[in-house]
Amino acid sequence: TIAIDVGRDWKIEGEGGPLVFETWDFGGQAAYRTLHSPFLSGRCLPILVFRSTLEDGQYLSAEQLMADFLRLWLQMLHAHIPSSQVVLVCTRWCSPPAGVAVEEHQARVSALCAAVTEAVAVEMQSLNAQTVKELGDLRRQEERVAKAIGAEEERTRASGNQTHEGGGKDKGGGHGLPGQSGEHQDLKELRSIAAQIEKRLRVV
Repeated sequence: TIAIDVGRDWKIEGEGGPLVFETWDFGGQAAYRTLHSPFLSGRCLPILVFRSTLEDGQYLSAEQLMADFLRLWLQMLHAHIPSSQVVLVCTRWCSPPAGVAVEEHQARVSALCAAVTEAVAVEMQSLNAQTVKELGDLRRQEERVAKAIGAEEERTRASGNQTHEGGGKDKGGGHGLPGQSGEHQDLKELRSIAAQIEKRLRVV
C-alpha cells in the first residue's frame, strides 16, 4: 500500500445489531508511520498482519518478524493505546511454496504463529516492566521535589515570622513565597508525566 487506501465499510450482523467497520489501509513504509498515530485511539482494533513466507518460498521465523516490524508496531501501540488488544493475522495459509505439501506447510505456519504469539507476549511484558520502572523513578523524583517545596515553604514562613517580630516589612510586598512558583511548576510537570505513564500501564 502506498500512503492511505480507504476501503469500503465492512458490515457484520451481530446479536445486538449490525457492526460496521471502516477500513483504512496505511502504508507500512517508514515515510508513512507518522500518519498512524492520530488514528490510534481506544476505539480502534489494531490488526498486525504478517506473512509466513517470502516470495522465494523461504519460511520466516518469529525472530525475523519481531526484528523486521512487529516490535516497532507493538511499541507504537503500547505508547498510544496500552489497553488495546492486538490481533495477529498470518497470511499464506493456503499457499505453500513450490514442492511443499499443504499439510507440511500448514504445520509450519501453525508453529510460526505459536512462536510469534509467544514472542509478542514476552515483548509486551517487557514494555510493561519498563513502564512500571519509569513510573517508580518519577514517583520518587516527585516525592523529592515535594519535600524540597515543603522545606522551602517552612523556611519562608519562619523568615517571615522573624521579620514581623522585629517590626520589619515583607520586602516582597505580597503573599507569594520566594521560588515557590518554579518549584510548584516542576512538581506539576512531574505529576503530569507520571499520569501519562500510568495510562500506558496495562494488565497483562
